Amino acid sequence: MTLTRADSRAARHSVAARPPRRGAGRRIAAAVAGIALAAAAVYVQQNHSMSFEDRLSFITYKGRIGEVVEAKRFTVKVQSVTAARAVDTTDYSNKVTKVETSNLFLLVDVSATTTREPMRLSTLGPPFLLTEDGRRYRPTDKVADSLTLFNRWIQPGFWVSGLLVFEVPKDALPGAALVFVPPNSAIVVDTFAPEAQVDLGLSDDSAARLISQAEEYHSLVSKSR
Repeated sequence: MTLTRADSRAARHSVAARPPRRGAGRRIAAAVAGIALAAAAVYVQQNHSMSFEDRLSFITYKGRIGEVVEAKRFTVKVQSVTAARAVDTTDYSNKVTKVETSNLFLLVDVSATTTREPMRLSTLGPPFLLTEDGRRYRPTDKVADSLTLFNRWIQPGFWVSGLLVFEVPKDALPGAALVFVPPNSAIVVDTFAPEAQVDLGLSDDSAARLISQAEEYHSLVSKSR
């Protein structure tokens, strides 16, 4: 069969008029881009309605010393607060050593239980002492974890008690609160995990009494045995 010039022009016109076919890879890429844009829009909408502090803060349940504070994943109660100018600790060989401070050791007696799963406090994100002016104090590293609540598993349905020991200046006591937080992973941090903030009931007068009545020496080792 001989192709004439007119037939050739018609064939070229037919080919040019046919829209190019989009490959499967291009269609998938377009779908992924659409999903990413939608997710970005949702993120912007949610986060512009929240402050930076809100986005990074835990859900806080508040209470006072002596009260049971329920925080969904766990329940906590601060039993008592005492102060000392010296405590003791042990090392890996169980050698007992007296530890002193130019400030105060604040000993917070805490009881806790969990709702569903066992948990153990973590030094990566431990409970902390929050002062009235916003300072935060982690538990002291001068005391072995084995003598404190860090050494206890908190189980569902069972109350577990232990001490949290903070080394703080005297001016940190008035208005101070214990912020009890669940353990976090070193990789994944749940910014909406619950925390319990317990007012320790330390007014100016009660803080002054606590300081004046501080023990010269409080043995943690003898009380843990």
